Amino acid sequence: MEDTNKGKFFSDELLKEIRAQLDYVDFDPYAGKRIYFENAGGSLRLKKCGEFIARETAFPDSPNRPAKAAAHLKDMVLKGMDDTKLFLGAKSGSVFSSQTASRVLYHLTQAIVFNVPGGNVVTTDLEHPATYDSAKYYAEIAGKELRVAKTDKATGAVTAEEIIRHIDKDTSMLSFIYASNITGSLSDVETIIREARKIKPDLYILLDATQHVPHGPIDVEKLQVDAIGFTPYKILGKRGQGIGYVSDRCAKLPHERTLENDITDWEVGSVEPAAWGCWSIVIDYLCWLGKSLGASEDRREQIVSAMRGIEAHERALLHRLLRGSERIKGLHDIRNVNVHFVGTDLTKQDCILPITFQGKSAGAAVKEYIDSGIVVFDRVAKSVMSRRQLHAVGLEEVVRVSPMHFNTAEEIDRFLEVTAVIAK
Repeated sequence: MEDTNKGKFFSDELLKEIRAQLDYVDFDPYAGKRIYFENAGGSLRLKKCGEFIARETAFPDSPNRPAKAAAHLKDMVLKGMDDTKLFLGAKSGSVFSSQTASRVLYHLTQAIVFNVPGGNVVTTDLEHPATYDSAKYYAEIAGKELRVAKTDKATGAVTAEEIIRHIDKDTSMLSFIYASNITGSLSDVETIIREARKIKPDLYILLDATQHVPHGPIDVEKLQVDAIGFTPYKILGKRGQGIGYVSDRCAKLPHERTLENDITDWEVGSVEPAAWGCWSIVIDYLCWLGKSLGASEDRREQIVSAMRGIEAHERALLHRLLRGSERIKGLHDIRNVNVHFVGTDLTKQDCILPITFQGKSAGAAVKEYIDSGIVVFDRVAKSVMSRRQLHAVGLEEVVRVSPMHFNTAEEIDRFLEVTAVIAK
């Protein structure tokens, strides 16, 4: 457990190569030199994505026309869809896009709630509004009971037992988050799905993977999940695109679509080819990273290897945040700083860390961080995007610290130095 908890940093050489591929990795033209620890709300971009967008969005052609340029754009879309299945480990099912992950999740929820028999829908109070609000909205229209599993205030997670007790043979959909964007806690996804299907074997399950996609591998075949939504921008890709995956049986549910197309086609209207092309650039980057870490020529193996390496590096960052090093105190040893929800087993936590300060508001602390060249963010109950989740864990606000796999141990140390000053 100890070695697993400590994680494993990328080599200095590999980390240098990773950072060289990113725009604004340690500065931007407005803040100057800075450290970016706000990857739960934003994320850096691959340089190739910016260059690609500038080049490819200039084409006037529709990908569904006979022009030669159109064929190039069509290939871009199809490759992006194939790369989505590769990323998710999907050997079947359908893929589609929309403007945002939230829109994708609404689309998925509507199709399941309206068309799957059952008198209740199960979700949790830790959900992002995209999943909670869509479950509530469509359940009310469909005349179904909304059952809400409660968050454990000590761990910042919803236990498998708490979710399972709300499920019965009349449940039409279970919708829950892979990892919380507020607490960083990972759901025990495999156990939840396995135990839920013991109660109702044909239960439809929707997973919001938006916050987890940058931090660890996903395998939809292993999980046997029916629907997943996420956005590429969380993992170095382009804003303005959400991606959805549906299993074969879910793909055939009635849904908003062009009626003369095959029912498994979930795209509505014109797609943005360059967005799909940017997503393929992210997949190519992960394949490069996986190969650099020793994976074979198999692209799925490379993706999994990359995500395992990312998982280990980020856990090393998280361990250093909490425990520090021989030369600097970690958050657990800095007076007037409270670390919330993170237990001794760091395998249950993505690299998202909620903290508060005694005698200082989260907003005031964030300002001091930014003035010191460190970008973090405060999640406060005044915001509709975080009120329910914060109240679910008994808090009014947190400073959310969210490094990513391109961040360094030195950046963690600088954060700890600044935190010690803010906490005085």
